[in-house]
Amino acid sequence: ISATLSQNMSSVERFLIRARKRQLKPLLFVSGERHLYLGERYPLTVHPGVARFPAVLFTGQEIRVVTRQKDPENIRKALHAWYHCQASKVLDSRLQAVAASAEWVRTRPVPMKLRKMKRTWGNCSSKGLIKLNTHLIKAPLALIDSVIAHELCHLREANHGRAFYDLLERLNPAWRADRARL
Repeated sequence: ISATLSQNMSSVERFLIRARKRQLKPLLFVSGERHLYLGERYPLTVHPGVARFPAVLFTGQEIRVVTRQKDPENIRKALHAWYHCQASKVLDSRLQAVAASAEWVRTRPVPMKLRKMKRTWGNCSSKGLIKLNTHLIKAPLALIDSVIAHELCHLREANHGRAFYDLLERLNPAWRADRARL
C-alpha cells in the first residue's frame, strides 16, 4: 500500500506543478499586452482620447482603446464591455447558425442569455433558454460552435446519457477534440 500511495502522491505533485505552470499571469490592461479574441491573441494599444467614455475598436491587427483616463481599471471596464457587446453579436449569430443544422430545434431564433461564468462554458435551462459564458468570445469559432452544439443537444436530451452523445455526435463529430481543447 505504501508504494501505491507514494506513486499516487508523485503523480499528484506532477499534476500540481503542471497546473501551476499553466496558470495565466494576471492582465495589467496596458499597451503591448496581448488579449484573446476569437481564438487569436491581439496586442492591446491604448491611445489618448477626448471623449467622456472610452471607445474600443478592433482593427483586425490590434484591440485599440481610446480613452482620456489611462488607468488600468478604466481600460479593463471598457474592454469587458466591448467583449460583452461582441459576444452578444457573435454568439447569437453562431447559435442561430448551429441551430439551423439541428432538426429537433423547434423555435427560431433560439433564446440566448449571456453570463459571466466561472466554471462552465454554457448551460441549457429546462425551459429551453441557452446561457453562454461571455468569455467564449475569446475562443475560436469552432470551439464556440462546439459549446453551442452541446447546449442545443440538451434541448432534446436533458442528461448526458447515451442518447445525448449520439445526438451530439451527429451534430458535431469533432466534439471530443473540441472538449479537450477547451
